Amino acid sequence: MDQDLTQTVQAVHDYWNSHTLGFQYVTDQSIEPGTPEFYAHIRPWMNPYKFPWIMERIERESALLKGKHLLEIGCGMGYDSLEFLKRGVRVTATDLTPNAVAMTIRHFEVEGVQAEAVHTANALDLPFDDNTFDAVWSNGVLHATGNTERAIQEARRVTKPGGRIMISHFYRKPSWMYLMHHVGRENIEYKEEDPPVNTFYTEAEILAMFKGCDILEAVPEHYRALPVRRDGVKAALYKYGFRPVYNLLPESLAKRYAYKLSVTAVKL
Repeated sequence: MDQDLTQTVQAVHDYWNSHTLGFQYVTDQSIEPGTPEFYAHIRPWMNPYKFPWIMERIERESALLKGKHLLEIGCGMGYDSLEFLKRGVRVTATDLTPNAVAMTIRHFEVEGVQAEAVHTANALDLPFDDNTFDAVWSNGVLHATGNTERAIQEARRVTKPGGRIMISHFYRKPSWMYLMHHVGRENIEYKEEDPPVNTFYTEAEILAMFKGCDILEAVPEHYRALPVRRDGVKAALYKYGFRPVYNLLPESLAKRYAYKLSVTAVKL
């Protein structure tokens, strides 16, 4: 990687290592991180439970991949990988940050499941041979790496020919969140500061990155404004102003401004 990209990756690493996704949803500070109570407490706000369409995708893909080997890129605290493991899929879970990896390992211990491996890995330079995995899963991660196209091609490289590449939650433009993020200066991940990279793409830009793949579906998602666990003036305006009004839009119109796009593809 060139020096600029290396610096970006380091900034992404440092941010997410100190902002492990999930801690922002803790409302009871007496709960000790890493305990069963901790994982249960934040569970409703985590992928895939917060977004029912993600769970539907996991159910569908698990039926196809039972007994096969899936790589998750950007596992966070391991909730997505956990659901695949529960359904008989072999999983290698990776994340850029050691804190997320440690929380995932502990999560699997709490749940009594066994992954093939859990360790750190850079999505832009995966430490695996070509054609290693039957499938790759990444949810809400590759648009935040600093080079999304390279990340997708790395996912393709380590997938076996005919294997499935499932990339969920590209940030999409135009969308209602793109408007709020740029016009309202509203952070997406954390209210005090956003990650160093959070790139929005048009659908055409996203699909063009899947070179060497047959795209099975590209689905606009998160076209309704969902609840948020925040407080303050902006949160109140969102909860009691924007959200109820926006959600009155007809579904056909709302989908035009969906916040996210998910792609399922097969490696050629």
